[in-house]
Amino acid sequence: MRLSPLVPPDVHATAFQNAKAMGVSMGKYIAELIRRDQVDENGVPLWAHEVGEPEPAQAELPVNKAETS
Repeated sequence: MRLSPLVPPDVHATAFQNAKAMGVSMGKYIAELIRRDQVDENGVPLWAHEVGEPEPAQAELPVNKAETS
């Protein structure tokens, strides 16, 4: 399955450097980060409270009800 997240250039550079240092692909690096992510009893990542509101580009788009009818 394909996962293509859009991240800021500095985040991409850090992930790329980390994957390279480990000797793995970006896909393997990201998959391992997700596998190791710790969650609470509700499945929410333990660090979720540190994240603020989504950036405008990540916010949910409005639904045009005329298009969904």
